[in-house]
Amino acid sequence: MLRPLRIALFGVFVGVLLMGALSSLAVVQVRSSFPQSSGRIDVSRLSAEVEVVRDAAGVPHLYGDSVEDLYTAQGFVQAQDRFFEMDVRRHVTSGRLSELFGEAQLTTDAVIRTLGWRRVAEQEVALLSVGTRRALQAHAAGVNAYLASTDPQELSLEYTVLGLQGALPAPEPWTPVDSVAWLKAMAWELSDARTQELQWSRLLQLVGPERAAELYPQPDLSELEPVLPLGGLRNGEFTDSARDPDRRGTEALPGLPAGAVDALAAAGTAERAVPRLLGDTDGAIGSNSWVLSGEHTESGAPLLSNDPHLAIGIPSTFHQIGLHCRVLDEDCDLDVSGFSFAGMPGVVIGHNQSVAWGFTTPYLDTEDYVLERVRPDGTVFGEDGWQPLETRVEEIRVKGEDEARLITVRSTELGPLVSDVDAQEAAMAAQGGAGEAPVAPVEGEQWGAVLQSTALTPGPSLDALLAINRAQDLDQFREAARDLVAPSQNLVYADRAGTIGYQLPGAVPVREDRDGRLPARGWQEDAAWSSTIPFEQLPWSEDPAEGFLVTANQAVVGPDFPYRLHTAPSQGWRSQQIRDRLTELTADGGKVDAAEAEQLFSDTRVRYADALVPALVGAPVLEPWVADGQRVLAGWDLHADPDSAGAAWFAVLVREVLRLTFDDELPEELRPTGGDRWMAVLAGLVEDPDNPWWDDVSTPEVERRDDVLAEANLAARKEITALMSRDPAGWQWGRIHRLELAHQTLGSSGIGPVEALFNREGPGLGGTTGTVNALSWAVDEPGFVPDNGPTMRMLVDLSDLDASRWINQTGVSGHAFHPHYDDQAELWARDEMMPFVHSTEAVHAAGVDVLVLAPVQ
Repeated sequence: MLRPLRIALFGVFVGVLLMGALSSLAVVQVRSSFPQSSGRIDVSRLSAEVEVVRDAAGVPHLYGDSVEDLYTAQGFVQAQDRFFEMDVRRHVTSGRLSELFGEAQLTTDAVIRTLGWRRVAEQEVALLSVGTRRALQAHAAGVNAYLASTDPQELSLEYTVLGLQGALPAPEPWTPVDSVAWLKAMAWELSDARTQELQWSRLLQLVGPERAAELYPQPDLSELEPVLPLGGLRNGEFTDSARDPDRRGTEALPGLPAGAVDALAAAGTAERAVPRLLGDTDGAIGSNSWVLSGEHTESGAPLLSNDPHLAIGIPSTFHQIGLHCRVLDEDCDLDVSGFSFAGMPGVVIGHNQSVAWGFTTPYLDTEDYVLERVRPDGTVFGEDGWQPLETRVEEIRVKGEDEARLITVRSTELGPLVSDVDAQEAAMAAQGGAGEAPVAPVEGEQWGAVLQSTALTPGPSLDALLAINRAQDLDQFREAARDLVAPSQNLVYADRAGTIGYQLPGAVPVREDRDGRLPARGWQEDAAWSSTIPFEQLPWSEDPAEGFLVTANQAVVGPDFPYRLHTAPSQGWRSQQIRDRLTELTADGGKVDAAEAEQLFSDTRVRYADALVPALVGAPVLEPWVADGQRVLAGWDLHADPDSAGAAWFAVLVREVLRLTFDDELPEELRPTGGDRWMAVLAGLVEDPDNPWWDDVSTPEVERRDDVLAEANLAARKEITALMSRDPAGWQWGRIHRLELAHQTLGSSGIGPVEALFNREGPGLGGTTGTVNALSWAVDEPGFVPDNGPTMRMLVDLSDLDASRWINQTGVSGHAFHPHYDDQAELWARDEMMPFVHSTEAVHAAGVDVLVLAPVQ
C-alpha cells in the first residue's frame, strides 16, 4: 500500500489543538493561504500581461503572448495552488525531508542521497536544449514571484501546523533542478524491476527456481494480447507486422552465496524507506489508455482515453491547466491543455490544437542490481582486479539540530552501493548531529549491492515532454518521444487529421548473455549493459489494421520481438477487457460515440474470477453458515460493483486464501501484497490441488487445496460477519471498499485532529484489483480501502476538442478547506466527468474568475 511519510508530532501540539487554537487558525490562517483568483497581480519576469481564466472547478487556463510568459505564469499559478506539495516533492528528491519533518526521515534522506537523484538532475539540466532551459528558468521565476509576494506563514496550512513544533525557515527559491528532479522520483516509482530481482534472489534461496517461478506467472499472450500482437524487426527497424524468430535465450537462475543475499536484503530494506509518492508497485499501480480510429466512431474522428492508476490521496497527483498563446505563430506556438505535475512546466498528458496523447507504464526492465566484492580499504573487485570505489560525503540537515549529520556514499562506475545505507544509518544516528563522515564498516571482504539504472544516467527527458506539447503530427510526436529516456512510458496518440498511433520510448538496456532477472556480478564482463535498444527498433505503430490500440501495462509485444523488455508486465486482464469491449462495440460496422466511450472507464468485470470462483464455490463446508457465502458467490455476476454482495465476499475470501496459502512459508516482505500478479498465482494454483504451496508446513499433516479453501471460507465468513452482517443481504462491496483521501504527509500523523484537518472521506466504490476501474486494495493491510486507482480520467474527442471530458481525483487546489480542495472527488467516485473545453470561446464562456498577471512596471 501507499507508504506515507512518517512524521513525529509532539504531544504538546495535540494539546494546543484541543485547547482551541484551531478555531483562530481556521479564521486567520486557513483562508490567508487561499490564492487570489481575480483582479491584478504584478509578476516580475513577465514581458506582457497573462490572463488566468478559472472555471467553476478552479481549473486555470492561461493566455499570453509568449511561451516564456506562459511558463512564468504557470509557475506562479502552480505555486498558488500547490506550493506545499511542490516543496515536499523537492525535499524528497533532494534527500532533505529531515529539514521539514525531523529525525524520523533520516533513513529516507540517506537512501535518496545515496541514489543521488538531485545530482543526476543537476547534470541533466546541463544536457537540455536551450529552449527547455529557458522554459525551466521562466517557470522557476514564476514560482519565485509568488514566494516573494506571499508571507511564508501564509503559504499553506501545513506550514502553520509544522511551525507549531518550531519555526521553519522560509522556503528557498525554486530552481530548474527542483523541476527536473521530479522525473527521478517518477522513474523510481514507475518501475519494479529492481524489487523483483531482490524477490527472485530471496525466493531462490527459500524454495528453489521451480516453486519461485510459480509466484511469477507469465500471461498467456494468445489470450491476453500485448499492445502490438505482432511485432519484430525487419531490416533493423521495428514493424508491427513482422515476425523475427531470432530470440535471445534466458539465463539459468542459480542460487547465490549467503553473503550476497544479505547484501541484497540490505538493499531491499533501503528501498522500503523511500516514500511511495505515486503508489505501490507489485502490479498494484498502472494505467489504462486506448485510442479508437475515426472509422469506428460516430463523429468520424478518433477518440483517445487515459486514466493513470496511481496513489489515492489528497491532493491528487495531477494539476489541471491550459496554456494558450493568444496568437499562434512561430514566435508563440503553445496551445495545450491537460494534466501537469505541480512543479514542472508544460502538460504531461493532454492535447494541443492538433494532437492528443496519453501515458501508461510498460514496466520495462531498466534496472539491475549488481553484486560487488568489497574490501575494507575501499576497493572493489573488477575485471582489472581491485579498484578504488568512488566516494562522496553528504550533509543531511535535521530540523532542530545545529550540526549536519554526515554520510559517505560509495559507488562504482555502474551505480551507487545501496546496501551501504543500513550501516550508514547506524553510524549517522551515533553522530547525534556531529562527528566525521562514517564509512560503512567492513571486516574482510564483503558483498555489496549496486543499483544500475537508466534513470540514474542523465538524459534529455524534459526536452521530450515539452516537445510533445508542440507536436502537430505523428512524425513530430515520435521525434519528440526519442528524447524520453526515463521513465519509459507507453504513448498513445491521435490527431485531428485522423491518424492514431503508439510509441514505446525510453532507454531500454541490452544485456549480453543474461536476461536480467537476477543480479549481475560486477567483476564479470556482462555486468555492464552493452547498449540500449536503438529508437528505430523500439515498438511503435501507425493506424493499425484493427482500428484501435490499447495499453494497460500488459506486455508490449509478442514473442517475435528479439529483445527482452519486461520482468513481469501486468497479466493483461484490464487491457483484454478493454479490447473485447471495443471489439464488441465496433462489430458489424458499429460506431462508438463519446458517451459509450466514457462508460468504459467504470467497467468492473473481474476476469480472473472465472478461474477462481468454481473452486471457491466447490470447496468443502466446515460449518453450515459458510454455505451462505458460497451461494452468494455462485450467483455473482463477476462484476465488482459497489452494491455487490458477491464482490464483497470474493474479496474477503481471496485475502484469507492468500494468507493461509503463503504466510507459513514466506517472510513478511515476500508475502502477497496487492496487484494482479497474486491473483494470477491463485488462478494457476487452483488448477493444481496437490501443489506444495497449499500445504501448511507448520503442521504435521499435508494440506491440499480443498483443505485450505475450506478453512479460508470459514475464516472469511467470520470476517465478513464482523465487518458487515451475518445476513448476506447486508453485504455490499462499497461498505468496506470506501474512498479515503489521506494527505500524503500530515494525513498519517497518528493525531486525529491533525488528520481531520487534511484528510477527506467519500462514498463506497466499485472496482478492485485487476479491473478496468482499477481500485486496488492491499492484501497485507487491514481493511479493503483502495490505496491505488485512477488519479484522473480523460477522454479527448478529436472531432470537437470542446466536447472532450475529464475529471481529477480530488481537485485543483492543495489548500485544505479551499472550495477546490476536493470538489471533483464526488464526481470521480460516481464515475462522472466534467467538460474539458479548450477553445478560447469555450474557456471564456465557462470562466467564473479572471486574474491578470502583469509585468512589473
